[in-house]
Amino acid sequence: MIIVILGIIMPGIMLYFITGVKDSAIPQRRTTAIFLAEALMEEIKSKRWDETAGVITFNSTCSNASALSFDGAEARGTYDDIDDFNGLNNPTIIDSLGNDLSGNYPGFSQTVTVCYVPATSLNDTSACATRTCYKRIQVSITDTGTNETISLVNLMTSYD
Repeated sequence: MIIVILGIIMPGIMLYFITGVKDSAIPQRRTTAIFLAEALMEEIKSKRWDETAGVITFNSTCSNASALSFDGAEARGTYDDIDDFNGLNNPTIIDSLGNDLSGNYPGFSQTVTVCYVPATSLNDTSACATRTCYKRIQVSITDTGTNETISLVNLMTSYD
């Protein structure tokens, strides 16, 4: 009698274990995406605020700061300010020296957006071209297998 009862109950219990094992890779990939996003954000934050930082003194509104641009021809290892990352869109993970890390991190892509934002609304990206003393940096890592995107946002100000 016990064998018959266990035979009826066991498939239902085993279903939970099978589902748990199958979905266990998702948190690991999410953690990897967070790690990759943090690494890219730290790389960006280690750069100068502006191309002209240290060369000129910014006025009180920073309207004399450089325009945001992305030079896709520039080698990643030569990026020297935050703006150089604006528009970065790599279908694979690229490190700070420009090396393709898709062998170590397959199925991830990276994008970066840098935008000037007003002091009154630090999340307002509608007028990116208007130069202010605040830059909003958004780093996104997408797991191309699950289409889940992890985004980190950071605000940096001119500290000249």
